[in-house]
Amino acid sequence: MIETWKKTELDKLTRAYNVHYSKAYGQNFLVDRNVLEKVVQGAELSRNDHVIEIGAGAGALTVLLAQTAGSVTAVEIDGRLIPLLREVTEGLPNVDIVHDDFLKLKNEYGTNKIIGNLPYYITTPIIASLFEPGADGNRPTAPALAVFMVQKEVAERLVSMPGKKTYGAISVLVQYYAETEMLFTVSREVFTPRPNVDSAVIRMRPRDLSGDDARTAAKMFRLVRAGFDMRRKTLRNSLAGAGFPEEALSEALERANIDPGRRAETLSSRDFYTLASFLNAG
Repeated sequence: MIETWKKTELDKLTRAYNVHYSKAYGQNFLVDRNVLEKVVQGAELSRNDHVIEIGAGAGALTVLLAQTAGSVTAVEIDGRLIPLLREVTEGLPNVDIVHDDFLKLKNEYGTNKIIGNLPYYITTPIIASLFEPGADGNRPTAPALAVFMVQKEVAERLVSMPGKKTYGAISVLVQYYAETEMLFTVSREVFTPRPNVDSAVIRMRPRDLSGDDARTAAKMFRLVRAGFDMRRKTLRNSLAGAGFPEEALSEALERANIDPGRRAETLSSRDFYTLASFLNAG
C-alpha cells in the first residue's frame, strides 16, 4: 500500500505498468493529498459505511477511503489500471476492486455512499442512474450520500437556483431528488494530466420522496424537458408546443397558481411537480 501520494509516485507507477492516460475515459488523476482528504471529509464516513467509488483510477482516493470507511468497492472501467490498483491497495483487506462500467452494475445502492471523480461526458448519466426511475417506473434505491468531483461549470449548474442563467433541466432533476451543495472548488493545477478547466466537489443528500407519486414525477420531467427545450417561450406556449393539451394545461397552471406567462427557468422542482400533479388529476 502506498502511504503518500504525489505526482512523482503516480508517474513511477504508470511507467511501471505502461499505462497511458486515456482521453476516451476522461482520465485526469488528482495528486494533491490535501484535496483528497477534503473529499473524504465531505463524505462524512465512519467504519459503519460501505463506499462505492466510481472510477478508482490509480487508487489515491481509494486508499484514503479504506482507511476511514468500513469497506470500499472500487469500480474501474479501464482494465489497464486494475493491476496498478491492486498494488496500490495491497494490504487493505476492506477494498474490493471491480473491473466494470459503473452504469452496467445493478443500481441498488441502499445505505451505501457513492464517491467519484466524474468525467464530464458521464456526469449526467451517472447522476440520473442514481435517482431517476427506470423504464418500469420504479425508482432505484438511492445512496445514503453521494460526493462527486465534477467540472466547476457543471457543479454551478447542479446547484443553481431558479432565475439564474446556469439554471436548467439538470438543475431541476438533481434538486428534485437530492439536497445538493457545492463543498469547494479544485484547481486544475492539482491533476495529472492537467485538464483545461477547474473542478468542484458537490455533495448530494437524497430527499424523502415517499409521499410523491412516481407517475407524476415522470410527467414532471416531460414538462421540464419541454420547458427548457424552448426556454425563450412562455411556459404555456412551450408546453403546448410540446403536445400538452392547451385546455388541460391552462387549468393545471391556474390550479397550481403558476402564471402561464412565466418561463421554465423561473420554476423550482416543486413547482414543476405541483403542475404535473394537476395535469395528472385532469
